[in-house]
Amino acid sequence: MLASLLLSLTVAQPFQLGTNLPINAPHNAITHVECIFKQINVPFHLQKLPWLRAKREVQLNRLDGYFTANLLSQMQEYGELSAPMFLENWYWFTHADSASIAEHELRYGVVRGSHQADWYQLTNRKIEVEVNTTQELIKVFKKQRVDRILLDLEEFEFNAVQLQIKPDEYTQTFYRYVPLGLFAANKTLEEFPEFLKTFNSHISSCSQSPFVLSKIEKLTLVQGLLEKIQQLANSEQVQQAVIKSNQQPLAQQDLEQLDHQWAQQVRDNTPILAERYLKLEGSQFLQVWQKQMLGVITEIIVSDKQGKNVIISEVTTDYWQGDEAKFLNMYQQDDDYYIDTVEFDESTKHFQVQFSVPIFDKENQHMGVLILGVDIEKALSNNALSH
Repeated sequence: MLASLLLSLTVAQPFQLGTNLPINAPHNAITHVECIFKQINVPFHLQKLPWLRAKREVQLNRLDGYFTANLLSQMQEYGELSAPMFLENWYWFTHADSASIAEHELRYGVVRGSHQADWYQLTNRKIEVEVNTTQELIKVFKKQRVDRILLDLEEFEFNAVQLQIKPDEYTQTFYRYVPLGLFAANKTLEEFPEFLKTFNSHISSCSQSPFVLSKIEKLTLVQGLLEKIQQLANSEQVQQAVIKSNQQPLAQQDLEQLDHQWAQQVRDNTPILAERYLKLEGSQFLQVWQKQMLGVITEIIVSDKQGKNVIISEVTTDYWQGDEAKFLNMYQQDDDYYIDTVEFDESTKHFQVQFSVPIFDKENQHMGVLILGVDIEKALSNNALSH
């Protein structure tokens, strides 16, 4: 066990730490980390340092780690990043007058020492103007001294309101999600090899709120996917599979036993039950449909009115969906869809949401739920949903 950690909080304005931090709670970043270290029983000392200084201290082996951080290629040899604690959704903001300018001729502005400044450097973009704060950057942008800036969506909107600027005056284009977390230095990982695994396991329990889509992101998903998903729910293959399953209900005890067996097999990497379902004709239909979505859809689950799996496109972690929000909310709300919070898949390093719609029979009676996993970055990227 580590005796103590020396860490750096490398951020000037804590409310800028992403979609799961309320702006009116600026100390959530520190509170979150304190909670985790208390739970894993590791003392730590916190000091505030500029981004560049913190990275340099880690490189010189004088700092155990820093947060909040994203994993830049230049730091990969010096340590490892935790699972996401916060999530920024980066958008390009561009003047309408700059739309016709060639990419290599665009003038970029950035906050000095920010994550975006590092990103510009790595992607070889020429920085025209560097400033010290986000508000300064937006003022420079408004005066058209630069053509384009890259900022977290919530950060831009918050500061634009303070400056009495209408955010929709400018073209907004989703770029990518940026996970922020604790960067643990190699010396920390050498002394305590299980540190990150232990740290990651407590992130969720100490978080005050989940990652959520912004209104514009949810609207983009609905406009691009809802009609296609509803057509899938009404397809003959899905309809017949659900009708047949509803004719064979299970007692609650049998349902829970089957769910436990299914989940245990998946954990043991011997998903015998799940693989049987994958061979069903309806499941193969889902697999073809998913493939046509070019990576935007990561999984498809069709469940009956009990919440048990009917047909699936991928191996699922469990058999019974009936106790989860993605299923329950279809029966507890008036909307014709439900989009869950953003989840980070540690194995694929991708972000996804669960998009659910009800399945109706010919009498318009609710008989099941269609649940799709959506790779949110691919879905929000330009033209990803237009095919």
